[in-house]
Amino acid sequence: MRRMLLCVTLLLLLPGHWKAGRVDAGGNGQQAAVAPASHATLPAGYAGTEACETCHEDVVKKFSDNPHARMALEHGDKGVTCENCHGPGQAHIDAGGDATKIFQFTKATPKAADEKCLSCHAGAHPNFEHTAHGEAQIGCTSCHSIHKSESEESLLKVSQPKLCYGCHTDIKAAFAQPFHHKVDEGLMKCSDCHDPHGTFKGTLQRPGTMLHNGPGGYAVCTKCHAETAGPWVYPHPVIQTEGCGGCHSPHGSPNPRLLTRNNINSLCLQCHTASMNFSAPGVPSFHNQANQYQACTVCHSQIHGSNSDPVFFK
Repeated sequence: MRRMLLCVTLLLLLPGHWKAGRVDAGGNGQQAAVAPASHATLPAGYAGTEACETCHEDVVKKFSDNPHARMALEHGDKGVTCENCHGPGQAHIDAGGDATKIFQFTKATPKAADEKCLSCHAGAHPNFEHTAHGEAQIGCTSCHSIHKSESEESLLKVSQPKLCYGCHTDIKAAFAQPFHHKVDEGLMKCSDCHDPHGTFKGTLQRPGTMLHNGPGGYAVCTKCHAETAGPWVYPHPVIQTEGCGGCHSPHGSPNPRLLTRNNINSLCLQCHTASMNFSAPGVPSFHNQANQYQACTVCHSQIHGSNSDPVFFK
């Protein structure tokens, strides 16, 4: 009897006896765990996600809900999700966890980290390195946190606009103005108007703003302010050359309609300086600004453009 018990005990202790699976706590015989894939089924140098989990359990366990989990399919569903970004990990494991044997995003330069990310995301962000963020070496990991993101959308470290305010402190102050776009209220996001990864269309008059499209931000504004879009038979030339920002402060202003000046006549006279010469031939008397007439837009009401009048009368 003792010899039989000894044999059974030895069988249970043999390596690989439980590799195929184990009986769950209920004893119903169902397979509750699958053994890690063997090294023979993995690409050379790869260890597999199960091996990473040995030390990084807290990260691996949470990764199933991460959109990057689908990367395991890139190597024939061999379970090398972690190593798609951090590189082959077998040398790292064989060296007893030597951190120099694996790619570390926290120790890498922004350019090196960006190259890793853009190896997959280059199609979505083909011009990033030439944008204001790319040229300033504001790398992917400056805004995104793959393992611990506060915002589910785009895996941002923190949600908008708080994330953007971290650098753009002047813009945060603009949104505190009496008249502003409703970003702080949560009705809009910075990325509704700006593409943080850049665009080939960009802005000619205001480079570095990374607006989604259109010269001077014209198109990105008219997607909401459709009544100003046109096309017009008689467009206001300033819109085509300066964009909406020629007259409006897009983030916030102390003036109604986000105007850059508190007096509409002063705003118009930035370009229409001939009206300042009160005695000029052909200048109507009611253009004499010394008489403190009402705003120019009282008469020139179709100021964004008109289909009937070249001076924008209604």
